[in-house]
Amino acid sequence: MRRRWRSLPKVVAIVGGFSILMGVVLLGIAVLAFFGYLNVGILLERRYLLPFAFSIITVGLLDTFVAAIVGRW
Repeated sequence: MRRRWRSLPKVVAIVGGFSILMGVVLLGIAVLAFFGYLNVGILLERRYLLPFAFSIITVGLLDTFVAAIVGRW
């Protein structure tokens, strides 16, 4: 393996771990909202909507990126 690409598995593991963690958190939020313990309507207010949307998109893109890299190995 080239010297420059040796740290790539570590980076993939870090991003993958972060992505799994965020996925578990998002699933937890979905379960709490489903059972009525969390009011998700607050996330749709104007001042929270943009950061919430960006965080969901970022987690989705990171998860897709990590899945593509791990799938090629």
